[in-house]
Amino acid sequence: MDKLQSQRASECIAILKQIRDDLKIPDTNPSIRLLKKRMEKYIRDGKNQQDRIPLVNSDRFILYRLPRRADEIVEVTMRVGRVNYQQLPSDLAAELEGQRNSVQQSDPAHLSPQESTD
Repeated sequence: MDKLQSQRASECIAILKQIRDDLKIPDTNPSIRLLKKRMEKYIRDGKNQQDRIPLVNSDRFILYRLPRRADEIVEVTMRVGRVNYQQLPSDLAAELEGQRNSVQQSDPAHLSPQESTD
């Protein structure tokens, strides 16, 4: 039997809360934002998902498994491993690029070469 949408949401919310509260990894971390996006898709469509996401600014990976079946639990674990930032998942690379652009636009300490010569 498949999990109900409410069951999927409840499990995912509990895990995201543990990551934030127990592991002290902020919701603003691009890897956590990506995990949340993937969980939101899983909550909507209920399809199995399994992958690993490099945890930005860390030497760890987020390993996750989001099962369709009601008799299986959502699993998210952190594992130590070598992170190759040259081979990031495309959606994480896009998330990082978006974050970098927003910081550059809002932070006056990051001047472009043209601005710094004035």
